[in-house]
Amino acid sequence: MNRFGKTVLVTDSGLGGMSVFAQLANHLKKKSAWQDVSMVYFNAWPEQDRGYNHYVTMDQRAMVFNNALNAMENFQPDIILIACNTLSVIYPFTHYSQNPGSKVSGIVNHGVQLIHKNLMAHPDSQVIIFGTPTTVAEKSHQKQLIKMGVNPGRITNQGCINLAGKIERNPFSNSVPEMINANVKEAVSNMKEPKGKVYAALCCTHFGYCQDLFYKALSGHVEGGVVILNPNQRMADQVMEDPVVEDWDKTDTFSPDIDMRVVSRVFWEPERIDAYIRLLKDVSPETIKALAGYELNPDLFEV
Repeated sequence: MNRFGKTVLVTDSGLGGMSVFAQLANHLKKKSAWQDVSMVYFNAWPEQDRGYNHYVTMDQRAMVFNNALNAMENFQPDIILIACNTLSVIYPFTHYSQNPGSKVSGIVNHGVQLIHKNLMAHPDSQVIIFGTPTTVAEKSHQKQLIKMGVNPGRITNQGCINLAGKIERNPFSNSVPEMINANVKEAVSNMKEPKGKVYAALCCTHFGYCQDLFYKALSGHVEGGVVILNPNQRMADQVMEDPVVEDWDKTDTFSPDIDMRVVSRVFWEPERIDAYIRLLKDVSPETIKALAGYELNPDLFEV
């Protein structure tokens, strides 16, 4: 393993994972195990108007994501960070996962650890897991939490239909808070005992951009207090503690030169790019520059 150069690839279906990419770039700029870092943001969104939740079966989703994973190997990544809950759920169903060419870390595990830590610290609390329909249907978070000893009665799942897509296209749309309010209302109505502290786990990378809206909506329905859990933040914070860099002598750190690329097989409208520049401008100027100059490649991977 080359300690003086590393390629970190972050992937998501859309722009949601840009928050992880930008936060990680900010961390690495200040403190890195490597002198030189190449960062690649690989947009795995498959078709211009058709995302993974539009495919009917898991086999179809896995086949497309498997093609994307194979294409990621062209960038020779040392680490692939799946900064997408939907893709993290799909990943175990891919052929690539059986013999990965690079080390892979999925955001679902970060979310599970974050939820578990907080639920254990407050035994009377409960959690609402907000995710895309694919993420919630698989119940990956819930299954792992139950295995870790969490009472299933403390867990409520809420599949937010079309919310990620709406945030992807226009995070500042007036319909976004309306959709969040409707999902919060439905989730609270499905809680077995809506009392005590409630953790809102935003298990879709797009939702992290709207955490203030989730907090405001929940505060109007919950009396015991609301705490937002954002796995995006944990993933970016924890990368340097991941086993994939276990050979790092943490007494030896650098302020590295960082080369950034953002690649996509689908077109992003200028208005969409501008919206995410507004969201990320205070996190990482380098990320903003890379996003503004993203590389459009319709042949990035097969669909």
